[in-house]
Amino acid sequence: MGIQVDFISSESLRSKGSVEKINMILEKIKNNVIVVLEDGLTPVEETELIEATMREIDTEDFHGIEFYRMDHKTTRLRDKIADYISGRKSGLTIVGSARIVEAIRKEPDYISMLAKLEEESSEKKKKRKSKKKGVK
Repeated sequence: MGIQVDFISSESLRSKGSVEKINMILEKIKNNVIVVLEDGLTPVEETELIEATMREIDTEDFHGIEFYRMDHKTTRLRDKIADYISGRKSGLTIVGSARIVEAIRKEPDYISMLAKLEEESSEKKKKRKSKKKGVK
């Protein structure tokens, strides 16, 4: 089984509220998708993502998230002012399941990620199916 990476543009996120963004990200993560956001999340959204993740943690299926932000720092004062006024968040954010992200190397100008999707045992698959159907 391969690893899916979804690249999400700032345009598609612009119309969503914080709660919608967080829910969309978490749903993808729970399905072992690594999410790359063109724009970074705000500090408040990052906090909300962490809080929502903590509520969702399940020892068998969902172990939490790993997320990394790569900021695009601008040195020109005019660009900083324009970003502040427009509310633009510069940077790239990568979010993945703690279960599949094995290693991250973060440098000032790049991020390197090693991800591995473990094969699910047939016993775990049976438990997951029975949970979804409401059978124990």
